[in-house]
Amino acid sequence: MDLHLKELFTRFQEQFSSGPSLGPTSGTCLLKVDGIPTAFIKSLFRAAAALYRTEPWKRLRPHHLFGLRIGKDFDWSGKKQPFPCAQFIGGDGGDLGFHMFKSDLDAQKMTGLSETSAASDVELLRVVFIHESLLLPSTKRMIRSLSLDVETGDKFPIIDVARRTSTGNRFRNPTAEELRYVFAFMKAITIVHPFLQFADSGKLGKRRLMKFESFIETVDVQWPPELPRAGELVAVTISHPPVQIFQEKKLNSENSIQAAKSMEQEEEEIS
Repeated sequence: MDLHLKELFTRFQEQFSSGPSLGPTSGTCLLKVDGIPTAFIKSLFRAAAALYRTEPWKRLRPHHLFGLRIGKDFDWSGKKQPFPCAQFIGGDGGDLGFHMFKSDLDAQKMTGLSETSAASDVELLRVVFIHESLLLPSTKRMIRSLSLDVETGDKFPIIDVARRTSTGNRFRNPTAEELRYVFAFMKAITIVHPFLQFADSGKLGKRRLMKFESFIETVDVQWPPELPRAGELVAVTISHPPVQIFQEKKLNSENSIQAAKSMEQEEEEIS
C-alpha cells in the first residue's frame, strides 16, 4: 500500500471508530467487576473528569505515545506493569479518550505506525468519553444508581478491555487491579501532560506531525480511601517517548553494576 494511502486509511480508522478498528463497547459495566467497591467507581469518574477538563486532545494525537511505570513491578500480577504504554485518541476526530497497551510495539501496530507487523492478538484497555444518549441501558442505570456526575457535560467515561485477534474483536470488563492502574495513570497524566514542550517546528518533517521534546517526570499519586492501600502514595513515572523510561532504568542498572565492579577492584588492590 502506498504510504499516503496507508496514512489516509489509518486516519479514517481513528476518526470513525471509538478505537483502532475495534468498534464500540460490547456491554461492559463496572458494577460487574469483582472486588471493586462502588465508592471506587466514583473516584474513577472524578479522576476521569479532572483529566477531561484539562483537554489533552487539543495537542495530543495517537502517534504521541507515553511510557508509564506505576509503583514497582512486583506490585502487580505477574510482577510486571499491566499496561505500560498509552496514547490519546480523538484529537483529530472521533470519540475522545485514551488507550493503554501492554507494550509500545502493540501501540505502534494498532496505530499503523509499525511497518513490519500486523495488528493481531493485541489487548488494550480503553477509556472513551461517550455522550449520555449513546450509553447502554446498564451503564445508564449504574450512573443513576451511584449518582455519578463527572462534570463533563453529557459525556461519561466507558472503560473496557478489548482484544484484537485474527478471528475478530473481543471485549471484557477490566479487573479491579487494572482499574487501580488506570486510576493512577489518569491522576498522574492530568498533572504532567501540560508540561510537554513542542519540539523545534523545523524538525517536523514532511508529514508535518506535531512533535514534543523528550520528557520524563515522576509524581506521587494517593490511593483513595476505599482501596486496601488507602492514603498511601504510589510513584508514577511518565515518559515521552515510552522507551525513555526503560533506557534510563537500564542505564542506572549498568552504572550500579559498574560502580560495584570498581569498588571490588579497589578492595582487591588494597588487600
